[in-house]
Amino acid sequence: MTHQPPVPPPARRGFSGPAVALIAALALGAGCVGGVAIGSSGSTPTTVMSPTQTAAAKASREAAAPPAGKQESGRLVKLPDFKGQNASIARQWLVDRGWNEFTDIKLGSQDRYDTMVLLPENWTVTKQSHKVGSSVEVGTTIVLTCTKAS
Repeated sequence: MTHQPPVPPPARRGFSGPAVALIAALALGAGCVGGVAIGSSGSTPTTVMSPTQTAAAKASREAAAPPAGKQESGRLVKLPDFKGQNASIARQWLVDRGWNEFTDIKLGSQDRYDTMVLLPENWTVTKQSHKVGSSVEVGTTIVLTCTKAS
């Protein structure tokens, strides 16, 4: 009887366990973000305005907002109660009055699992950083705390 040397195990192919987990997590995240973007586009009601209504709305916005690129410092605006409003509408109200939507308006989440406000139109304001009715200088940072609308 001849002694045979042990046969080496076959070479391992594919990804390691942690690599598979990372790829799965990235794919799941991309699918969730894509699904939210696709799902939200069909669920948002749209209003069709006549040309007269559109012109009037544009004139109203232009009268309320400073010229593009210019911020009126020192101008005070009385803040309404944003509680219960859609976060996108509340943010637009501030932008129309001169706040910069990227530097002056912060949207925060109070939800335990949804910690970032990515699509404000899917969120509802629950708190605001300044008291209702207070006069706030345009450009002051405003924080709107939100919860995900169901």
